[in-house]
Amino acid sequence: MAITNSNSIKKTVLPLALMFGVGRIILDLIPKLAQANSKVYYSTFLIAFVLEVIAIVYLIKKYKKKQENELQLSEALVIGVMFMIVVGGLFAIQSYLYDTYIDTEFQKRTALEWANLYGKSGDVEKMMNQGDSIQQTSTLFSIFTSILKFSLIGILISFVTGSILRNK
Repeated sequence: MAITNSNSIKKTVLPLALMFGVGRIILDLIPKLAQANSKVYYSTFLIAFVLEVIAIVYLIKKYKKKQENELQLSEALVIGVMFMIVVGGLFAIQSYLYDTYIDTEFQKRTALEWANLYGKSGDVEKMMNQGDSIQQTSTLFSIFTSILKFSLIGILISFVTGSILRNK
């Protein structure tokens, strides 16, 4: 029987997660620096999601193979969540730094452009103006909520993948 431990999972997940985190940052920065339109910018989220699903499936299969084709659902969940926490953490920090110190109006411009495509720019402007009077959330909270969103995606993907692969 194969030995399962957190070190084995870390050795499997961390190198690829760090590479994907850097790749996710680059994928986010290219349209921002190129001042691409909102469609291009928001399409990077879909591209990143597809690549993250592929990476999690690959990592779970790789881990299962290392463990002599034995996989517990809890191991699959740990792999997916660990991967997404690393990727999400790196992305959240980069996004916060860019939006706070490099181009503070980027998110507003992009949201307005996107809303304008659907004739809702007035509604979005109104919400943004009302939001200016609301107290700013803390840096730590905004980064944490972003990582939490990535973690939930990791749970979902790894649960489905782990459920399928543990029975094969």
